[in-house]
Amino acid sequence: MFLLNITFTHASVKSTFTYANNTNFAGQDEAIKADLYKPNLFSTQRPVLIVYHGGGYAAGDKNLAALKIFADYFTSKNISVILPDFRQGWYESTSKPLCESVTPEYFEDAAHRAYQDNRALIRFCKANANTLGIDSNKIFLMGISSGGFLVLHHLYMQDVLITQERLSRLGSLDFQGNAYRNSTEIAGIISIVGGFYKNDVNIVHPYPTLLFNNSCDGAVDFFNGWLGNCSNTIRSYGPGIFTPILEQQNVPYQFHVFCGYNHGFNSLSAPLGGDADAINYINNKSFDFINNITNGTIETNTSIASDSINARPISECRNFETFYWCKTDSIAVGSDFISITPNPISCQIAPKLNIRHEKDELLTIEIIDISGRLISSKQINYNKSNELIYLQNRDFVLGVNIVLIKDAAKKVLYKTKVMRYCEY
Repeated sequence: MFLLNITFTHASVKSTFTYANNTNFAGQDEAIKADLYKPNLFSTQRPVLIVYHGGGYAAGDKNLAALKIFADYFTSKNISVILPDFRQGWYESTSKPLCESVTPEYFEDAAHRAYQDNRALIRFCKANANTLGIDSNKIFLMGISSGGFLVLHHLYMQDVLITQERLSRLGSLDFQGNAYRNSTEIAGIISIVGGFYKNDVNIVHPYPTLLFNNSCDGAVDFFNGWLGNCSNTIRSYGPGIFTPILEQQNVPYQFHVFCGYNHGFNSLSAPLGGDADAINYINNKSFDFINNITNGTIETNTSIASDSINARPISECRNFETFYWCKTDSIAVGSDFISITPNPISCQIAPKLNIRHEKDELLTIEIIDISGRLISSKQINYNKSNELIYLQNRDFVLGVNIVLIKDAAKKVLYKTKVMRYCEY
């Protein structure tokens, strides 16, 4: 049995509990706590959203004001929210900036401890679902920045991907921190400016996934780069790399791109971060995602976050080709009837054209680069009974491509923009 210390805040009911005990980086035993926000005192069998803060596994806690925004929103929608602490830090992480104190080994140790704590919390929630008033089959993970990486690890991370030396020192991923033996199965994942730490993973659990990333992110590169732009951390792989992995391995996902935004949702209207339009967009899309899954439906798509779009970056944009992909001067024509997946496409996976047209007809597919030069042109005998057309990677140039679909009279029926990117 565990104790709940209950207080009332706004319209929700807050309680605090200890979900695990484990050794922190300094070798000290740490009681790891979480706050539960319920829509009301008598809420039962509610979906629950576990929200992990960012901070590079070096700093941050469950009391961050930004997290409370999510708790207030989702409890108002009759969804319970858990804001957890999890073990932070490494030697000198409290006295020096991340780039000065971190090493790849320190960082991977800290991430490993975070993975363990996440799994301990899921087990705890399942074992104590009745007391918490939640539905153990409707547990969703949400993470911001390093928290986004943390929740995405749940798709692929296993002990076999971890060195034996680290497993010997820190223990396996599962069954650490508490004695519960429940599963760590969840209903879905929401990643906000997160990514992968590996670019060659096998997806073990294809949970429905909702993604929000920024085209001008200086901390998590849209494609790949040093995490936090610190060369003594580890490589990170953004949506330009990991969405093709999700596509290839049949993970249902939705992807929303904020154009011109930096890592903390810095925008022209909020240069210090926390753009209100962006946060509202994330909340609304996340609620729809959770609601659709709990109702047994899930849609998959790649979208521009058009409710929060900027016409230009707020500062130097390192990912110019990605920002160009977001520009509004080449908005899709007939976008309800065409999509290319994956987008951005990689250099290995054959892209697929999903198309609906009103009649059987000879169609022309033209691919043009951003200078207007024709790259490739082919004709297909379109048949309404076949809405899937496979294209070739060699049909596209690296960077931005414009795809035109023309009917037999050469009228443009559809127009869309596609990125092709090869990892460097």
